[in-house]
Amino acid sequence: MKGVLQYQISGLKSAWQNGLSGEVLRTAIAFPILVMLSFTLCTVFPALRDSLLSMVLSSMESMGIVNEDGSLSALALFSNNLRATVFIMVYGLVPFIQLPALALGVNTMALGVLASWYIAQGYSIVAFLAAVLPHGLAEFPALILAFGVGLYVCGQVTRRLFRRDESALHIWDCLVLISRMLLLVLIPLLAVAAILEAYVTPLVAALFL
Repeated sequence: MKGVLQYQISGLKSAWQNGLSGEVLRTAIAFPILVMLSFTLCTVFPALRDSLLSMVLSSMESMGIVNEDGSLSALALFSNNLRATVFIMVYGLVPFIQLPALALGVNTMALGVLASWYIAQGYSIVAFLAAVLPHGLAEFPALILAFGVGLYVCGQVTRRLFRRDESALHIWDCLVLISRMLLLVLIPLLAVAAILEAYVTPLVAALFL
């Protein structure tokens, strides 16, 4: 069992050294920039913020993450975030289109919209950070890694299928990479994030709201 785990970790390290780290770094840089861009646009154009906010809230309500007593369900949070990260990475199997970049834009847009709404309601930016950072310290890295894997996989599939680059990963190898990242890194991070969001974030946020 230990040998299998070491083999899987070694495979993940190999992908990291062969270009995955670059995609993750670019995603990590783009993430806060896109959040700030969304926040700025929504602050300058309140009508845009209100329109986008209704979409964001509707999407959140459809997730079924709130229990009957009003508390958040850690299991539902974990399930939704797990499904989202899997889709983000699998989107990368579609060549050329860079669908993970679209998902990155949607997620950062939602954060920017919510930040702008907090400010519009008279709360400080500290209150917004208190509502997202406790669980975000685990969730955001998971999302950034998922986006990075999705973009990396998209590049590999595009090179292999359309540029006939034999050094690029096969689709099967891309699926193996996605599985390794999911099992070794993302599931633990998302489990921690779900527990924090359900039980810690509400307590921290209540101090500022």
